Amino acid sequence: MKKLFLSLLVCAMGLTALAQTNFRSISFDEALKAAKQENKLVFIDFYTDWCGPCKKMAKEVFPLKMVGNFMNAKFVNLKLNAEKEGKELAARYKVSAYPTFVVLDAEGKAVAELKGAMDAPTFIQKLDGKLNPEMTPERMAERYKAGERTPEFINAYALSLMEMRKEDEGFKVVNDYFQSLSKEERLNPANSFLYTRYTVALNDPKADFMVAHREEFAEAEKDAVMERIGRLYHSEFVTYFSGYKWAEKLFNEEEYQTLKKMLYELDLVERNNYEPMFRLVEARVKVDDKAFLKRCKAEYKKLSESGQSLLMMNLTRLIPSKEPEILKSMSEFIRSRLATSTPNVIMLSGRLLQSIEEGFKKN
Repeated sequence: MKKLFLSLLVCAMGLTALAQTNFRSISFDEALKAAKQENKLVFIDFYTDWCGPCKKMAKEVFPLKMVGNFMNAKFVNLKLNAEKEGKELAARYKVSAYPTFVVLDAEGKAVAELKGAMDAPTFIQKLDGKLNPEMTPERMAERYKAGERTPEFINAYALSLMEMRKEDEGFKVVNDYFQSLSKEERLNPANSFLYTRYTVALNDPKADFMVAHREEFAEAEKDAVMERIGRLYHSEFVTYFSGYKWAEKLFNEEEYQTLKKMLYELDLVERNNYEPMFRLVEARVKVDDKAFLKRCKAEYKKLSESGQSLLMMNLTRLIPSKEPEILKSMSEFIRSRLATSTPNVIMLSGRLLQSIEEGFKKN
């Protein structure tokens, strides 16, 4: 029985290893030799100890089964610290940003390069595209002109255009494709990228469709769709809470109430602790600076951490007063909350205090 348990444990460990990217502990020369023997390419992840995006890739992307399956089938994988054991190779392949991913043939010639952190599907798509002649920008343009319109191709082509900083062209490809689809096709899981990747504003027809049909998406897509909807509505609400709409004289009561109603319908209010934010938005358009600052003091502790950060970040826009009395009160408001504030709020508060206190000292 004990032997059986140990055998199962070894098998389980083996399956775990196969499920993630296999970065080999071998030298560069050994990697080139292995690539020749296995008919693979060499993939090098150049990272540094201090690089946040590098750690994100190591923790969230390379351990995933979908990534491991892709990487282990195509590459002999190496992970090298560009400031330590990989310093010489990093210089040879002109690596200057981190993370940088370099793909080499079995002779050591660079055939592809990627930079920066990204999610797993994007990473696989970009890397595969770099190695596939059918996915070069020129060839994709030809394929699009010839009428190819599969979800996979549209996603890849739009992403390629975005990377070349042709954002308008990329969004046109996506939006034209969306308009060509029937309702059933728009709900097809293969087309979920239209919403989760390329819907960035509430005034986008794709956003209207996503919200109207949110309960009709496949179960596997619903969480991602609802997360995107939440982000879109939060971004729109922040234009009110930050004081932008009020300061630019763009505040429209009817539009605000419609937005507020939708936040309730989408069950986002309690989840994001919007109630005290609503009260501050509504107070700002009704009361003077002195009274609004009093409201800020009353509501501050009721705000979420992100709400507190947003309030501090936009306090001088929300209260543009130059009166010494109000400026002093703003300074006291900020200073009295530093002891219990998050590091992010403290950092923001330092800049605010300098600006505010210089203002009332001058006056």
